[in-house]
Amino acid sequence: MSFYNAIWLVLLALVPLVVAISYAQEQTKARTRSRFAPGELFAKFARTEPSARVRIRAILVAVALGLLLVGFARPQGGEIVQEEEMQGVEIVIAMDISRSMLARDLNPNRLTAIKNVVSRFIESSYGDKIAVVAFAGDAIVVCPLTTDHGSAAAFVDRLTTEEPILPGTAIGSAIHLAVSRFQDTSAGRVVILLTDGQNNKGLDPLAATKEAVNANVRIYTVGIGTPKGAPLPISKTLPLVGEQKYRTDKNGKPIVVGLDDSLLMQIAKETGGKYFSATSQSDVNALYSKISHEGQVEFQTRRLLRHDELAPYFLLLACLFLIMEAFYSYITPAEVSHVEAKS
Repeated sequence: MSFYNAIWLVLLALVPLVVAISYAQEQTKARTRSRFAPGELFAKFARTEPSARVRIRAILVAVALGLLLVGFARPQGGEIVQEEEMQGVEIVIAMDISRSMLARDLNPNRLTAIKNVVSRFIESSYGDKIAVVAFAGDAIVVCPLTTDHGSAAAFVDRLTTEEPILPGTAIGSAIHLAVSRFQDTSAGRVVILLTDGQNNKGLDPLAATKEAVNANVRIYTVGIGTPKGAPLPISKTLPLVGEQKYRTDKNGKPIVVGLDDSLLMQIAKETGGKYFSATSQSDVNALYSKISHEGQVEFQTRRLLRHDELAPYFLLLACLFLIMEAFYSYITPAEVSHVEAKS
């Protein structure tokens, strides 16, 4: 047997102290009565509780106190293995972390705005297996499929555009890698693709989309940014002094990164998913409430290891001993003389 809050057991040292205090009080009362009047005289006008009954009541209280303290320490018996059926789908979140995600048509920029929403979505997706793929000019697995949503959200929070990935935007490579992450063929399969849609590297996005269709993967696409676009800042942080500097082309004009929503709409349509736009902060905030978990199927049996809680038994015994102490006076001789009490 083990204890979850063993610190309570230290207070068991008080149990014998309770008995000792009760015994000392009874002795003090007896001496006080003796000084007041001789035992024969005292017995003519007063009656006392038997000393044996006082001791037994003190023992009952002490035992109850000991049982209460043991109960508070939460004794635990053997281990119990339980199986819990979980409902959900396997979800791979593919996030664009290319330099274009630093554009500030969303506050404070595209990547940060989306990261906050993705983290909240992950933490609220009970029962789903979630993986995270990040991509720029290539794609990498940031977090494999897991039900540990806290860890998955933490990986998302740490994503930056400074990851060691080739520059560019490889949407096809991201879809191909996301499709390869799924494990259970009987589970619902969903990819959530978040990008500005301006593909310029890697595999052909439409070829990768056909691969997703063959694997029975549904892709929900999220277009990030406004169609008219925004200048691409050189730094991911706002300057403390002066104006923000932007990347320029060979003619010295600021490079504007927009949104290619036509490609994302086609990807979603061919896979049976949906396209969502995040062209404003309000769109971002309402984004995942619009994405329903369709076709949820049972995909996992989780084995939980639990301990048999014994505390209720100890607390019940403590209550029984307290009840015995309370009614003990009614089931034993009520009164004896002062002389008998001293014996």
